[in-house]
Amino acid sequence: MTEGQAKRTMYDVVVIGAGPAGAQAAVSAAHQMRHVLVLDAGPVSHRKGRAYWSKTVEIIDAPAFPGISGIKFMKALREWMAARPVRTVSISGRARPAGIELRAGMMLRLTRTAAEPGERAPAGHLFELEVSTAPLRDEKSPQIERFIGRTVVIASGFDDVWPDIEVEESARRQYRRYASVFRFAGNRKGWHVCIRCDGHLHVDEKLAILATGDLAWGIARGAQDFTEKLAILTNGRPHGFTAQQLATLRERGIPLVEEKIVAHVGKGTDLLGVRLESGRELFFDGFMLDLGLVPNTEYLRKEDGWSLQEDDEGLLVVDEDGQVLDTKGEPVPGLFAAGDIVAGQRNLIATAFALGQNAGLSASDVLREW
Repeated sequence: MTEGQAKRTMYDVVVIGAGPAGAQAAVSAAHQMRHVLVLDAGPVSHRKGRAYWSKTVEIIDAPAFPGISGIKFMKALREWMAARPVRTVSISGRARPAGIELRAGMMLRLTRTAAEPGERAPAGHLFELEVSTAPLRDEKSPQIERFIGRTVVIASGFDDVWPDIEVEESARRQYRRYASVFRFAGNRKGWHVCIRCDGHLHVDEKLAILATGDLAWGIARGAQDFTEKLAILTNGRPHGFTAQQLATLRERGIPLVEEKIVAHVGKGTDLLGVRLESGRELFFDGFMLDLGLVPNTEYLRKEDGWSLQEDDEGLLVVDEDGQVLDTKGEPVPGLFAAGDIVAGQRNLIATAFALGQNAGLSASDVLREW
């Protein structure tokens, strides 16, 4: 072991992300007596998670958290992890640390590094994580720390793409870019990104859908469980519907507005409507949004040797144990994923908890010596 490595703590499991999937993965691994590091990007970046931004209204479908807002939900998850601090345990005469260390940090780079003789590396290698532990600002150099883990659970989720309405063009960093848009997000009278989660807020009310093509179609089909008073806004983009879809929209009396939106119309933090390029204003009781997503996996660089299997949106494909698959369909040793970053799963809090527990236990299992 080199002198530099000797000074760094070797974590059994490193969890990237502190939302419901990351928190559950950490707690499950700590419950198996693993030494766990959780990297929470929220305190140092815009990335506070979909549950935080989209939920100042109460979450009513999260297990064991009835009637809780997104902000309080994230606080409760941190308290849940903090209640399992690192301690020394002795098993068969061998002392080792176990528990959770929670750190503010945004992932910049994940690489594989060779293990030194005598180091336990069940993946055949160790993982090195390059992390910004202070907010990224244009005028300052990033504050970088590096951590070493035997296994890694990716639970960094994705960012929803937000509309180019009143966006601060001069803001360059992601945690500042959507300041204007987010003043409307997260309350009953704001933008919502999940019809399954928030459709119940607008039963038999007028609902605007800002989306195109299959994304808009999916929201509209889901919205019929709550209301038939729908309108689809494309914000100046081609609608992307098939002839059959257009026929169904006409049959259902769902208007299609393809004019560009230039401004929100609101009062305080309540979004009441939108102003179109022509000056016409449209008013609704609720607003749904889906312009696609951006996976938070930019730290998995191809130049570092990462060649992972992804779906069309860039979400990671995993096996039944939550282990990430490479482009050949083979599990990547020691690398797991959970929550919204996983392809083919419903983007719901309960699903994230389940995927997190699966990945946390799987990462713990590969650390057994025999």
